[in-house]
Amino acid sequence: MENIKKKALIIVDVQPAFVKENSSFVIPAIVELIKNVPYDLYIESLFHAEKNSLWNKQTDWVCPKDENFYTVPEITELLKDKNYVKVEKETKSVFKGNPNILSILKEKGIEEIHIVGCDTDDCVLATAYESFDLGFFTYVIEECTASSSKHKEVRDCALRILKRVGILKKVDQIK
Repeated sequence: MENIKKKALIIVDVQPAFVKENSSFVIPAIVELIKNVPYDLYIESLFHAEKNSLWNKQTDWVCPKDENFYTVPEITELLKDKNYVKVEKETKSVFKGNPNILSILKEKGIEEIHIVGCDTDDCVLATAYESFDLGFFTYVIEECTASSSKHKEVRDCALRILKRVGILKKVDQIK
């Protein structure tokens, strides 16, 4: 009998602050993934950076926990009937959020993690590296990631890095 790994999908920061005109393509791509690929666990992460946070002090940028602090409805609607956990974070990696997803993943016997969302060059990249470092088979799904940066090359550079280290896959490689 074939040994099938238990898998989790981590949906990183698909929030109004990050889904811009140039990155909105990620929403239907993630919706299709959720509809067509079953996972044992879904993790929805939400990012915020308040005034006086390190983000504000070092980068002069805030993303308050306000009326825009939600995952876009198209994705939220699909998750409501799934086995999912919502993580709030003020950091790049989803693993540094609340609740502690590492313990949840271990409790559920998850061995493989697929990562989608925003920003490929920031929180997606940080989450992927940490997931790998924690011992999970880790893959970022290329068509399901985006960057809110106005500069297309930022996402492209992150994708090249992920491919080089063996963490990048296309949707058709995971079905």
